[in-house]
Amino acid sequence: MYLRPTLSDRKGKALFITTPEGYNWVYDKFLLGKKDEEWASFNSPSWENQYAYPEGLEDADLIEAKRNMAQEVFEQEYGAMFTSFAGRVYPFDRTKDLGNFPYQPNLPTYACIDFGFRMPAAAWFQVYTIDGIEHINVIDEFIHQERVTTDDLINVCKNKHAKYKVIASFGDPAGSAVQSSSGMGDIEKFRRNGMNVRFVRDKISRKLEAGISHVRSFIENAEGLRRLHLNKNCMGLAEDLENYRYPEHKEGKDLKEIPVKDGFHDHGCDMLRYFMLNRFPIKQQGIKFVDRKKEGNKWHKTLKI
Repeated sequence: MYLRPTLSDRKGKALFITTPEGYNWVYDKFLLGKKDEEWASFNSPSWENQYAYPEGLEDADLIEAKRNMAQEVFEQEYGAMFTSFAGRVYPFDRTKDLGNFPYQPNLPTYACIDFGFRMPAAAWFQVYTIDGIEHINVIDEFIHQERVTTDDLINVCKNKHAKYKVIASFGDPAGSAVQSSSGMGDIEKFRRNGMNVRFVRDKISRKLEAGISHVRSFIENAEGLRRLHLNKNCMGLAEDLENYRYPEHKEGKDLKEIPVKDGFHDHGCDMLRYFMLNRFPIKQQGIKFVDRKKEGNKWHKTLKI
């Protein structure tokens, strides 16, 4: 708004020098240097500065920093790399999880919605099996749109549902709450427009920590298997997954395992969590214990679940 017109006064140029901080607006400008001939972009790690670090990566200061910093922070602050924020909730990596995963008519398609007038979130998913293991492709999204009425959201979903032949829809349980203005909830409005939105409300699924752990296992499990894949047009959800983070720990205060609700990146992550919990419910194992009861001189054991 201000800088570009100022440059035009003298046909001037601008040089932006900074340290990356996630995939923010600086990253967007950096990408211009790769596709716009009027722009040039480059990044150089600190160890290429022979004046500051004559021993390169073997410099004692860099070795100490690498030993005591999280990998993402070191790569960002010293490697000049665009990485996700430290303290991130999910191990999402756009170099591995974002690519060409378009709609395939032969696969079942699902939808999931996080309701809300201020900034709702919706996405469309396809599920398939590779070597007996289920994978999920996120093929489309409706994210980061502000002040969307329920009727407008219904129209968006109707068009997408018809395009992708959606077989089931899931959503936020809060959508069943009755609104004073209309006398019905969002889910009821969707139902009256031919879209039934299902949701789970069991005790385990209501626990945020359990849901996050469940989603994390699809993004990358303990064996390094990645099963969640985002189509290249789902940049909004990619941004949400990269920026969804835990609060910074402050000395003297208990560490909270509840992510920051910034009102922007949490909606897409909530929507993804609702989908995983509904389409792939958390398996709840019954608690087994032995009831010992004495009858006469003998003890009898009964296994209960």
